[in-house]
Amino acid sequence: MSATDPKVSEDEVVPPDRDGGRHILRNFTLMSVLFSANHGCVEACLGLATSRLGSIGARQSGILYFSYTASSLLGATYVVKRMGARDALLLGMGLYCAYVGCFFVAAFFLWDGVMGRVAAYSGAAIGGVGAGILWTAQGVYFGRAAEEHSWRTDQPTAVSTASLAGIFASWLLGGGVVLRLLSTLLIEAGASWGAVFGTYTAVALLSTAAMPCVHNFSHAAARDGDGRAESVFYKVTAAGQLLVRDPKMKYMFGLNATFGFAAAFLNSYVNGQVVPDARYIGIFSAWVSVVAAGASVVFGRISPTVGKDVVLIVGALCFLGVVLPFVVVPDAGAYGWTSLFAVYSLQGVGRATFEGTLKARFADFFPNEKEGAFANIIFQSGLCSAIGYVLTFSLLCDDPSFRYCIQYSDGTLHDVLTFELIVVISSIVAILGYLRASTLYRKQQLFISIPT
Repeated sequence: MSATDPKVSEDEVVPPDRDGGRHILRNFTLMSVLFSANHGCVEACLGLATSRLGSIGARQSGILYFSYTASSLLGATYVVKRMGARDALLLGMGLYCAYVGCFFVAAFFLWDGVMGRVAAYSGAAIGGVGAGILWTAQGVYFGRAAEEHSWRTDQPTAVSTASLAGIFASWLLGGGVVLRLLSTLLIEAGASWGAVFGTYTAVALLSTAAMPCVHNFSHAAARDGDGRAESVFYKVTAAGQLLVRDPKMKYMFGLNATFGFAAAFLNSYVNGQVVPDARYIGIFSAWVSVVAAGASVVFGRISPTVGKDVVLIVGALCFLGVVLPFVVVPDAGAYGWTSLFAVYSLQGVGRATFEGTLKARFADFFPNEKEGAFANIIFQSGLCSAIGYVLTFSLLCDDPSFRYCIQYSDGTLHDVLTFELIVVISSIVAILGYLRASTLYRKQQLFISIPT
């Protein structure tokens, strides 16, 4: 029996293997570090896209998220089931590099020229496919590591998922702090934007190259509940089938939707139109990661006590708080450093619940179909982010006297109220939907625990 692939009978009593549990944690931490370096470069570029490129950046971000969403439904689950989680992580990170690299390539051309547009849009399309594979694989790897850790330490799987979720979220968000600040530091030091994007590309490539150092959990052919090999059709469409067949999944849609809408609102509208200078976006974006990293550690510690339900409701309320100030005071020029830091802080707390507690809850709710479950997170949040980026520039108005008809930096007039109300409504629906899903889960667990 190998140290990482236990095979024992259900009746065998196995003493806790603390050393094995620590080995699982060290390996998972390594995966989290490399993942955070790669993904942090993507997020840094995404945060700069609209402020640097205007409408081209918004369209590029929309392409990224539409590609990301489509891949989650049409192939990401198949790739992960076929390749295994670790190798799929490697593939996804490699494709992700195309998105970061397109900024470096296009920096040497005029962004509004043909070559700049080709680089921006093609890189986003390829990166979106990589993102769909990457996040599905990360969820499966997370679930597999949590199961191994639970078995080694002889503790409930829910406790291990909470612990590993805190580790992953803190590294993901902490790495984001450094990489988001990097653009501001380099520009202030006199570097060109080409050098900034070149640095991001190098970091993304190096983190991808190191991924083979992460342990590759044994990968057997996927099988259904009757022990038969899953069909290719099922592997490709696992996310969609889970969404249709498991009632809990549709009620989880709201939590993913409110994150997707709030992230798009912050990255496209606030970064592009409210923050006065693109040089400061790195600071505000890094602050989101600072707050999220700290909050993720706190939530990882308190969720076993207060419950994951409370943490996720707090997260939904924070996403509501991101847009509520702009509903009350729509004037983009009215926001200074203090008010903007407050908005970005709320996004940070909300994101901590999304990256940690929500994914731990998905592992709890859908233990038998991890690929389909985590692909649904991608589909649901990615679809709403893509819609959000489109809405930012497509909701026009023609009456500047209307207080929610805001003039953008390019001189065009845009209706911001509609998008803001969508985020508000989705946050409320998220809370109600999650409570229903949690109730269904508890009923299922009660039914399973009743002896037959």
